[in-house]
Amino acid sequence: MAQTSQNKKDLAQARTKTNFDVTDMTNYLYGGPANVEQRRYIIDLIAREPIFNKDDWPWLNHTDAVKRGIAMSTRLAEIKMEHELNDLDFATMVEAIDDTLPILLHNGAFIPVINSQGSDEQIEKWIPLAEKYQIIGCYAQTELGHGSNLSQLETTATFVQETDEWEINSTTFTAAKWWIGGLGAICTHAVVQAKLIIAGKDYGAHVFVVPIRSLDNHKPFPGIQVGDIGPKAYGGFNKMENGFARFNKYRIPRENMLMRFSKVSRDGVYTKPPHAKLSYGSMVLLRSVLIRQMALYLSRATTISTRYLTVRRQFNNPTKRNDTDINPGLETQVINYPMVQNRLFPMIAQSYALFAAGSVMMEMYIGLMTGLSSGNIDTLAEVHATSSALKSYCTTIAAAGAEECRKLMGGHGYSYFTGLAHMFASIVPSNTYEGDNYVLTQQMARYLLKEVKTARTTPNKVTPYSKYVLLALNRDSFAHARCSVAKAEDWLNPDVQLAVFEHRCARLATELSDAVDAAGGMESTTWSDHNIECYRISHAHAQYVMVLWFIQSIREARNPEADEECRASPEAIAILERLSNLHALHTIQTNLADFTEDAYFNPSQCQSLRAQVKSLVASIADQAVGLVDAFDHPDFLLASALGASDGDAYQRLWDKAQTEPLNRREVCDGYEEYIRPLLKKHGELKL
Repeated sequence: MAQTSQNKKDLAQARTKTNFDVTDMTNYLYGGPANVEQRRYIIDLIAREPIFNKDDWPWLNHTDAVKRGIAMSTRLAEIKMEHELNDLDFATMVEAIDDTLPILLHNGAFIPVINSQGSDEQIEKWIPLAEKYQIIGCYAQTELGHGSNLSQLETTATFVQETDEWEINSTTFTAAKWWIGGLGAICTHAVVQAKLIIAGKDYGAHVFVVPIRSLDNHKPFPGIQVGDIGPKAYGGFNKMENGFARFNKYRIPRENMLMRFSKVSRDGVYTKPPHAKLSYGSMVLLRSVLIRQMALYLSRATTISTRYLTVRRQFNNPTKRNDTDINPGLETQVINYPMVQNRLFPMIAQSYALFAAGSVMMEMYIGLMTGLSSGNIDTLAEVHATSSALKSYCTTIAAAGAEECRKLMGGHGYSYFTGLAHMFASIVPSNTYEGDNYVLTQQMARYLLKEVKTARTTPNKVTPYSKYVLLALNRDSFAHARCSVAKAEDWLNPDVQLAVFEHRCARLATELSDAVDAAGGMESTTWSDHNIECYRISHAHAQYVMVLWFIQSIREARNPEADEECRASPEAIAILERLSNLHALHTIQTNLADFTEDAYFNPSQCQSLRAQVKSLVASIADQAVGLVDAFDHPDFLLASALGASDGDAYQRLWDKAQTEPLNRREVCDGYEEYIRPLLKKHGELKL
């Protein structure tokens, strides 16, 4: 009988220290046991399919990877139809596949944009075809010369009244659509953002359904040049054929302009939408989905890191937490070092907070779309601004967190077989797509500037998540406001925590408003001078709602009158409260300058804050493995030699290394051509 490795023993022993029901915690995270079981069922569907096997991914070149991606896309679509899966199940399949496939923007953007911006007749025409994959679409906005600046897109759609058509044209070389997922190879159609031109007048960017390739032989139509833009940074997205397209006066029917809100009649009369930003719904969806996706990514990264650091032993340095009574003579588990805990455990807390934020943001999106369907735009501005702020913040911390998890794992962390390299390459571009993370923060800043003005005129109309701006109405009183913490335990009061974040947001929003007003207002030529301040207030607001929603989620889980799937056991609640406290206080500690520069904190409070963070970190140590087990990520999804559920890290890493193609030959390819001539350059050598 094979002997159980020390690695396995260490992880098993760590699990015995968990003092809450891991299953109960998993149910809390995913909204009840039914959701957990469905997620497991969907992931198992994918894991059983040979086409989704990940073993050879490290050695695929871009061309082979794209072909594999197309094959995977086809099977993904087939499974969805065979099992009649809904959009949530499709998202879980995508999570399980763990790579960006050519077909993803068909379901993630093409269909949602038509559903949200198309007329009833257009939805009836296009959506049944798209849902049966008789056509495959993508979303084409970004151009070679422009991305975030939608107003300056150069692709035009000029109305030709004589033939009742639109002439789609790439007016310049830089007008080529670029970075478009799915466009490089798989798509037959695209929803294209182009400037609408009627009788020489520019009506701004609108959306058009544009046929790209023939449904008979998949060749591009005359007037369209289309292709792949090539491999991406870090080897990421290598199965996605991000494409380009140039249009040369390409004609499409007038009815191909999506006309739920804006309309153009047969005689060329333009009807503007009832609200200029009604089309933002599809952008809010993509950004809302990203928040949940970052929760899944960071929770996977912390799972891998926590398990490996539990079985990794280095040095014999004594710590307050060790296992010398059980394993005398062994080196110290790396996870027992306080510096490691201080780096890792706050990211576990962040992961839990991201789950809560993802759920609330999706609820806000659903509420928004329900309202828009009946013409109610009351929540549009707040939901758009909130999704923008959270997209910027959450993708930033997820990318940084995945890299920190890699660094925590030391030298072995640099191996592809950790599962983190592929994950990092998948997270990093989210800092850019769907709005550059720095540029995007201007959306929340602009929104809060309007809220400050509203607070000064009609304070009862300030929206719920920005009511903190009311705190600064009395300038003198606000300037003398101080944090109420008198003793270290006060930091554990959620109301105190929220008051701290609200004060910071109120100050930053008011200071930005004063600076903008002094410079001539938001439309002045000096707006860009305030971009740094925009970034600060946007991330401050994102941190505030993250803390708030995590606290609210726990309160709901404690409420006996809440829906059963939202509740959690007292033991789970206790550890969740610790995580919430750690998340809030570590966030404050990381941004301490923002809370001290107006003397809101005093030195003693700063010291007690740091002490409380240190205490919270230590209190989570015995629960760390249970907390990451509760994320419920199976080994197929983690694809990690070092983070597998059995803890057998060294054996798995060894086994993975043996699959390296270089190891198939005893003497490497290139020996005769290069190595031997070098060794023999000065004659035979006898040693």
